[in-house]
Amino acid sequence: MPSHDLYTTMTMLKAVEQMNREYRFLSDTFVADGTVSQDEHPFYDYRKGNKRGLAPFVVPGTGGVTMNRQGYEMRQIRFTTLEPQYVVNESDLDNRLFGENVIGGDTQEQRAKKLLAQDLKNLRSDLQNTRDWMAREVLLKGKLEIQRHTRAGMEKAPTMVADFGFDNFYIPATKWNQAGAKINYDMEKVFDLVYDQMGVIDILVMGAGVFEAMMENSQFCKTLDMDKVYMGEIATKYAGSGVRYRGTNSDGVKMVSYSGHVPTYNGEEPGIPNGWILAGSSQIKPLSFMHGPINKWSGMDENAERKTYIKKEVPFRVGGSHSDSIATQMISRPTVIPENVGAWAVMKVL
Repeated sequence: MPSHDLYTTMTMLKAVEQMNREYRFLSDTFVADGTVSQDEHPFYDYRKGNKRGLAPFVVPGTGGVTMNRQGYEMRQIRFTTLEPQYVVNESDLDNRLFGENVIGGDTQEQRAKKLLAQDLKNLRSDLQNTRDWMAREVLLKGKLEIQRHTRAGMEKAPTMVADFGFDNFYIPATKWNQAGAKINYDMEKVFDLVYDQMGVIDILVMGAGVFEAMMENSQFCKTLDMDKVYMGEIATKYAGSGVRYRGTNSDGVKMVSYSGHVPTYNGEEPGIPNGWILAGSSQIKPLSFMHGPINKWSGMDENAERKTYIKKEVPFRVGGSHSDSIATQMISRPTVIPENVGAWAVMKVL
């Protein structure tokens, strides 16, 4: 295969699709992998809870009594556009790369290939970080606010806002690190809140300080799954990515603490804020990712043509004969949506 074929979109796309997707705890736990849409503005079904009614008793011969169907809305999706890129200059190819032999180093062509592989991997990781950020925003805030880059710079205020009407925020009457805290009672209230809205909770994800407050509450410790208690201490299990299994509560819900940090547009923050808990389901995931079509013009002047890719992410090479640099970019058009916005809850317990 000629070496220049390595840089075509289809060749790079095949390479990207063979890469293992990087794991992100929050989005992998709570967000399902949705479809890639061919439509620029598709619709999806949205609901908030819904309670089923009772079947009516009737006198024989009366006939059926009409019931109200569960209500839902059809909402239209707007896809975001992510377009990170890494630029390769002539100097990048002239200078030794990290890890390259000091004596008998690579040629420019060899460095170009290595840089391409490295950039594709990093671009895919950057996109995955952003999807994880989107999931975190919706899970903790119930809405997504996006400020975009323009040719003039960053927008001063969010211009893409999706407010899902989430209101399952719970603050206990007595914080869990205070005397008289009713930890088990608070958990049950939140579980009932979600169950009443046709949601499921099978996992509690705790921010820093929460588990320690639990262990100092003797009343709560009596309700823990005693299979995980040895000599008065919880036998924790580290699962990687800052996740530690802490045991099972009286409702059979798995409890984990999450000390991992995630990149945000203001730097880096804890995945779950200190003193907070995210309660939801890892089996019936409350959110899903959808991706929109990727449209791209290729070629120059009268030879330019518009291509549409029905893919989650597509790599491109951008440059020209009048430029001393070339960029490797990757485009993705994700959005994150809840089917039932009552299917999870957020607790601030410290």
